[in-house]
Amino acid sequence: MKIGPLEVIICAFPKPTIDANVIKALSETVKSGAVALADLVLVSRDREGAVHVRDLHDDLPAAWTGMLLDSRPMTLLNDADVELAAGAIKSNETALVAVLEHRWAQRLSEEVRRSGGVTALQARIPQEEAVVAIEADGVATS
Repeated sequence: MKIGPLEVIICAFPKPTIDANVIKALSETVKSGAVALADLVLVSRDREGAVHVRDLHDDLPAAWTGMLLDSRPMTLLNDADVELAAGAIKSNETALVAVLEHRWAQRLSEEVRRSGGVTALQARIPQEEAVVAIEADGVATS
């Protein structure tokens, strides 16, 4: 089975719903073919502080389910991922936990494996840290 590198991302929002523009941006990225959505969980904390978890098979709007890579139930996310997301939000807030397959990197990953190589490190530098580093080097940003 061919599969590109997978990444788990958690995005926390200071409100009980996720803005439609966020859903649209993710959908456009998926439709472009750059990434595929392999799994998704929404974690919310109600006003009383109770945590609620919904996945793609829990009656989410079609905007979410239409992005899924495969219609079979996924088991890529686990309780630790949900706990981490729950820890990132306060009462009346929501977190999006997504597993993205980096399809743009699929061929490179295949060639690395075919040649006997391995990916020794895969890390994402947060945008805020990249801006700080670039600004420290005196390079203008926009």
